[in-house]
Amino acid sequence: MKLNNILIFFSLAASLLCSQQLHAQQSDSTATATVHADPRLNWLAEKQAQINKVSVYKNSAGQWKGYRVMVLNTNNRDEANKTKADILKYFPDKGVYMAYQAPYFKLKAGDFVKREDAEKFRKELSKYFSGSLFVMNDIIKLSAEEEAKILAAEKGEKEY
Repeated sequence: MKLNNILIFFSLAASLLCSQQLHAQQSDSTATATVHADPRLNWLAEKQAQINKVSVYKNSAGQWKGYRVMVLNTNNRDEANKTKADILKYFPDKGVYMAYQAPYFKLKAGDFVKREDAEKFRKELSKYFSGSLFVMNDIIKLSAEEEAKILAAEKGEKEY
């Protein structure tokens, strides 16, 4: 999809450049050229710049890249379910994700765009859970509100 956007951008830019009017005026020893640029070229360049800024946060499938905290890696399903319930009890606003990769149940918590935020959450979790807690790269889920904040920040806006 990313390659498709780039191809569309360059084909539109090329067609707009071909339609530009170039006026050349000859004088004795110097030549001057006046280019009348189509205003759509600037709009197109700004739009592509916005897409490039946001693509830092997304993978090729359009999913958000981010961080989660690995809380538990066990082969005991009951322990995994109990730990998941405990996380939800202490942090009801955070997402908890359990995956099974034979023979282990992996329990991750949180959806963070910035690693620093995930580290803060890891420290909070360590107050309630013993063992090793790790911040890991993962595909995350963002609410529409969080996504709008990130996009507004990239555009340089204060509010969304």
